[in-house]
Amino acid sequence: MQTATPPAPPSAAEVVVARSDHTTVAANLDLPLTLVKAGRREQMVVRRVLFVNAAVTQVRPGDGGVDRYRWKLAGFLERQYCLRSLTGQFACTTPEAEALPDKAEGEAPLAAAGDFRLAVAAEGLLSSTLAARSEEIFAADRQATVDPLLKAAGVAVAKAAPKAAPRR
Repeated sequence: MQTATPPAPPSAAEVVVARSDHTTVAANLDLPLTLVKAGRREQMVVRRVLFVNAAVTQVRPGDGGVDRYRWKLAGFLERQYCLRSLTGQFACTTPEAEALPDKAEGEAPLAAAGDFRLAVAAEGLLSSTLAARSEEIFAADRQATVDPLLKAAGVAVAKAAPKAAPRR
């Protein structure tokens, strides 16, 4: 009995030559809070970071044409709750990351090895846009996520004590 020779694999439309992934912090903010429940107080810090995940891929066409590079950028908000208990212990939750609608992607021919200037420019723009909007994003996060969590736990946030007038 004779077996058929398997067909040759189709030629690749393109080959991945290199890939680079990294994260860039655009802004961060620690929100210190004093929580009160049943007359007891605990200190909480809500740590928040805005960051950009960047992926740049260099590809070579299967027909041997000019290498190209592609980039995909995505903005994220990471939140972590940290508490100092009544006993003085300090502990933090596992960080939670939420995708933001801020994204960018593109493609360009590779002019020289490692020259990903359009990807770098797009990342800088996205990062600076997130940094410029950081106050707005952090305020919306507090209203939509942090405050409802505290309310559901039955805790109140203590008001800051008024500052004493300077003595003369």
